[in-house]
Amino acid sequence: MQHIQRMRQLLFAGGRRNWNWRNLHNQRDATTRKTSPPLVRLTLLAVGTGAIAYDGIANDFTYCGASVRFVRCLKTAALILVDYKQLKDTDEDYDTQLKATHQKSAERLLETCLLNGGLYIKVGQGFAAINHILPDEYTKTLSRLQDKCLPTSQKDVQKVFLSEFGQLPEEIYEEFDYKAIAAASLAQVFKAKLPGGEQVAVKVQYNDLQKRFISDIGTIVFLQDIVEFVFKNYNFGWILTDVRKNLVQELNFEQEGRNAERCAADMKKFDYVHVPKVHWSHTKTRVLTLEWMDGCKVTDQKTIKSWKLDLYDVDVKLFNAFAEQIFYTGFVHADPHPGNIFVRRSKRNGRAEIILLDHGLYEELPVNVRVPLCEFWEATVLRDEAKMQAAANKIGIADYMRFAEVLFQQPIRIRGGRVRSKLSEEDIIHMKEIARKNFELIMDTLKEMPRSMLFVVRNLNTVRGISRQHGDVVDRPRVMARYAQKCLYKHSDKSALQYVRWLGRRVYFEYCLFLSAFKLQLIDWYFNVLYLVGRAPASARTVMREMLAPPMDDIQGA
Repeated sequence: MQHIQRMRQLLFAGGRRNWNWRNLHNQRDATTRKTSPPLVRLTLLAVGTGAIAYDGIANDFTYCGASVRFVRCLKTAALILVDYKQLKDTDEDYDTQLKATHQKSAERLLETCLLNGGLYIKVGQGFAAINHILPDEYTKTLSRLQDKCLPTSQKDVQKVFLSEFGQLPEEIYEEFDYKAIAAASLAQVFKAKLPGGEQVAVKVQYNDLQKRFISDIGTIVFLQDIVEFVFKNYNFGWILTDVRKNLVQELNFEQEGRNAERCAADMKKFDYVHVPKVHWSHTKTRVLTLEWMDGCKVTDQKTIKSWKLDLYDVDVKLFNAFAEQIFYTGFVHADPHPGNIFVRRSKRNGRAEIILLDHGLYEELPVNVRVPLCEFWEATVLRDEAKMQAAANKIGIADYMRFAEVLFQQPIRIRGGRVRSKLSEEDIIHMKEIARKNFELIMDTLKEMPRSMLFVVRNLNTVRGISRQHGDVVDRPRVMARYAQKCLYKHSDKSALQYVRWLGRRVYFEYCLFLSAFKLQLIDWYFNVLYLVGRAPASARTVMREMLAPPMDDIQGA
């Protein structure tokens, strides 16, 4: 029995020792579990801090900033996607909800672009300019980006000069004012004096823009792909592709200088069009020094009138300048928003002169596009649908009638019908709606166009906006059509026989222009007479003007 008791004691003791060992092991695991997480967190914190510090020292926080901008964009995109996904087209007030969502989303995009700065502002400006495509809420809201660009610091400006010239601005200019007179999406403009005393404008690119380019463009394209995946009907990706390609051009200020000189040579025939001279000795890839020219924005009617300049004269000269580029030279200013077009009073004759600024983005229209384009404008005025279709086919356009409405930016198909002696408010609303739908069906036509033609449409759209703000004192479609028809002879062999043929067409062309305008005037008079005799509501008095105006005709960047 003693042996058995002794055995039990040993087994119990062994079991207790074994229990103590397991207990100790569990205590060690608990200790390890308690100490491991803080150690991991500290390690990750140290690595993260080191990476941020390295990025700050070596890259001026380029990658950190890109990460912040990416997260900000992702958040904005997610909120916009959720808002649109909540809409139901079966709701009675769907149209009202859709407009409200457009506005809310546009405000979010505006805020994100302003916070991110740089290329985001440029892309936002690009989308604001396509007011013939995007909803009005987007174009109106994003157009604020034309004037809301954040200025940089003196230190950043000096970094650019040290990188490009190896000297500070005050070392290569006689005077340099670090207070920017203008801040755009890619650069700021400063006032300075050359060593000889000549006053100049110095355009300086933002210091971190080149480093940010790849990451920011990648983020924008990535988010666009997400939107395209979620919304199957979204088809604006091709616009972003064009914007991306053009940004590469605009980041090279030496190319902008060459563009300015070519534009000046093309405009030499007009003594009222001026392009600032480039000072190449003070120009590099990220710094552009130009002749200083005083003037006011083309949309600043108060100043223009205070100088006693005629808006009619301003608009005719502006239309002729851009018509020369589109129909004859083919070297087309692709970013002609009002901030890039100035007006000044001529010291020679006291009349208006046009100043063209910001030549970073141009598009080449080859002669095999320019000539059919001129033919198309002439055929549209003559209402020769066979020639319209033939010319459109040469450019690669299938729906020639819709293409005409895109270019002329007014309805071409004014349907006939019986003359009615009385019009109700519903009749007028119906007429306006038909005209509006004609403008809203242009996306497919734009996608068919050669990419160079997209910038022609943008150019024409800007000119139309300026004309509208000036009160349409000039018949813009008629001026542009006449110039297109005149360029047909310029593009010909210019023989005597060719001139006689062209002159005959010119006479008939003028007759058709007059007849078209007279028909529209008769319709307008008809509506006004119905109103005066009490057979139509008051809205009949303005129905023609509203039908001929595209639904989104607010000027961008005014």
